[in-house]
Amino acid sequence: MPGEVRARYLALCGNVYLGATVPALASRIMAVATYIVATEPLGAERARRLIANNAAVSDMNWVLDYFRRSADHRLLFGGRVNYSGFSSFDAPSATRARMLAVFPQLKDVRIDYAWGGDVDITLNRAPHFGRLAPNIYFLQGFSGHGIALTGIAGKLVAEAIAGIAARFDVFARIAHRSFPGGAALRRPALVLAMLYYRLRDLL
Repeated sequence: MPGEVRARYLALCGNVYLGATVPALASRIMAVATYIVATEPLGAERARRLIANNAAVSDMNWVLDYFRRSADHRLLFGGRVNYSGFSSFDAPSATRARMLAVFPQLKDVRIDYAWGGDVDITLNRAPHFGRLAPNIYFLQGFSGHGIALTGIAGKLVAEAIAGIAARFDVFARIAHRSFPGGAALRRPALVLAMLYYRLRDLL
C-alpha cells in the first residue's frame, strides 16, 4: 500500500537490496552470494578440540573462509562465495568441502543447516559511506564485514545527523570507483578478476 513519510534526514542503508533506486550508489557496489553451514552438535569436548579458545576465526585469503563454535557445540563454517550471479550450483556441498579442507576430522559429521544470501562488495573492499545531500546519508559496501562494521556505521551516522560528523567523515573520505564494464559487463569482469585472486590464494 503506497504511503508517504516526511523526515528532516534520510539514511539509505539497503545495500544491494536498494537495487536501482539510487544509480549513483548502485554502480559502486556489486551483489555476491555467500553461504554458511552448521554441523550437527559435536559435543562440548569435540567442539573444543576444533577451536580451543572459542575464537571467531577468519583466514587471510582474498576469497576467505570463516568459522566459529556455536553455543550448542556445532561448528559454523562460512565463506563460499558465488560471484557469477547464478544459483544453480550446490552451495551446501561446496561449503562442506571447504570445511573439510580445514577440518578433515569432521568427514563423518552431518550438516544440519545451510543458508546464504547476497552481500555487497566495493571495488576496493572498503566500506562506502557518504552524503548525497546535506540531509541524505548512505551506508553501504560492507564487503562481508558487516557484523563488525554495521554497528559502528549506525553509531557514526547517528552522530553525523546529531551534528558531530568527524568520525563519519573519516570513512566518507575513502575514494570509491564504479565497477568497470557498465551494466552488461561488470559481472563477467568481476568473475575473471576473482578467478585471478583465487589462483593467487591457491598459490
